[in-house]
Amino acid sequence: MASRKLYTFNLKIDKYGPIYNLIRGVWEQRVSRVGFYILLGIIVFSLIGVFYTPYNPSATNFPRDLPPSPQHLLGTDDYGHDIFSQLLVGGFPVIGVGFAVGLIGTLIAILIGVTAGLYAETMIDRVLSAITQIFLIIPGILIIELIGAYLGALQFKLGYITILFTLSLTGWAWGARVLRSLVLSLRRREYILSSDLIGESKLSIIFNQIIPNNLPFIASNFFFTAIYGIAGFTFIYYFGLGSLTQVNWGTMLYWSLGGEAYLRGLWWWYIPPGFMIGLVAFSFALINIGIDRVANPRLRVWDIKKYKKQLQKAKEKKEVVTNG
Repeated sequence: MASRKLYTFNLKIDKYGPIYNLIRGVWEQRVSRVGFYILLGIIVFSLIGVFYTPYNPSATNFPRDLPPSPQHLLGTDDYGHDIFSQLLVGGFPVIGVGFAVGLIGTLIAILIGVTAGLYAETMIDRVLSAITQIFLIIPGILIIELIGAYLGALQFKLGYITILFTLSLTGWAWGARVLRSLVLSLRRREYILSSDLIGESKLSIIFNQIIPNNLPFIASNFFFTAIYGIAGFTFIYYFGLGSLTQVNWGTMLYWSLGGEAYLRGLWWWYIPPGFMIGLVAFSFALINIGIDRVANPRLRVWDIKKYKKQLQKAKEKKEVVTNG
């Protein structure tokens, strides 16, 4: 009988690793915990919209301009849409594009910034720094709006994928610039020079020395780039440059502007999507405050009660050991 080999995966958490220390340090900050809870609530809300809505978000068979009621929690708009259903459906594209822009933009920033820093004062550094400078002075969102306006005149609207890659390509330069300067200060450290002298490869130095030491900045850069992605995505749809048949928080604001909801007092049409966008940015900002406190201990807020309890427990253990 052939023996069956079972493969098991042992997931070990390195409690002394930089990722664990960063997550623990951020979690210990009350302000960043609040940010995580808010962000988690928004993600759950958006995921519910992927699978369930009270009504078809594209249906227009409801009475127009109804105020909030038990039947329509956020009322209806000037076109007969149920606003709560649109709010549920419209969250996932905004959050998804924002996170994807943050991830892609941060990866590009790491690639360009770390490479330029490691090969400083060489042709590679000059070329990469020149590219970074060009993208730094390019107003990304404005360029996208101009391209969108031009394509709109040709009856072509920007889709999610196009917007995602365009925002990613225009949102990495600031992170790359800062990472280059951080790597320039690190590459002269003794442990980096020692790794280089013993023949450690550049890739190994990057993944084992440089990235772990810059992890707080990389995490912070991810959230800043994600905020840029969400803001850019919203602006593009708010100005009608994306496909207006797609339902998201940006198109909801666009149609409320076209329907003059501001002038007619239809607050339930434009406040909910605007509030949700602001809430996402607020949660990112709170998390970033926690990351800043981890990176800079001078900014850290200590939980005095928690540390007093830890000291008391340590004192009690010591007394038990002393007394035998």
